[in-house]
Amino acid sequence: MEWRDKLMFNAANVRQLILAGRWEDLRQTAVRNPRGVLRSVIRRLYTEVENEKWLAVQALGRLVEDRTLYPEPVVRDLARRFVWSLNDESGTVPYGIPEALGELLALRPELQADFLPILCALLIEEEMAQEGPILEGAIWAVGRVGLIAAQCCPELVPALKRYASEHPDSRIRKAAQATLSALGHGSGGDRCSMR
Repeated sequence: MEWRDKLMFNAANVRQLILAGRWEDLRQTAVRNPRGVLRSVIRRLYTEVENEKWLAVQALGRLVEDRTLYPEPVVRDLARRFVWSLNDESGTVPYGIPEALGELLALRPELQADFLPILCALLIEEEMAQEGPILEGAIWAVGRVGLIAAQCCPELVPALKRYASEHPDSRIRKAAQATLSALGHGSGGDRCSMR
């Protein structure tokens, strides 16, 4: 990489491209510095600011779609790091990570066999249970992946139905209802309400 290319990249510029939704400019920046751009996008996922998180999830999706820029081993390693972030031992608050994992699995199906069961487990296994924004993100993520999530995990739809009808948090109920609709198991709502 030439010194001029290094100078054109910085995290603040990447953040501005993400916030402006300038996906082609972001991709061009990633061509010059794929690791640096990916690191900057990932940093934006760990935020409680909803709009910034969703833009970072979108940015991640736009980048990982390019298999020449981010080949399978790179994306697989990223998925592993996301799964680690969801672990209590990681010490992180994984805002945006379930959504990012769902985006990876939706766009890179070659990762589904290894990582989709883990994503589903966040919703069905008590020892992996999440709450608040992390639970909401995991619910959105399985909807983003689509029907394959319900096929991979037969316990998923019943769990989502429980969240949709019994969870005390209205945001969780709404997210579960939207995901059920996206999976063809709900009434009302539509996939657009999922983001």
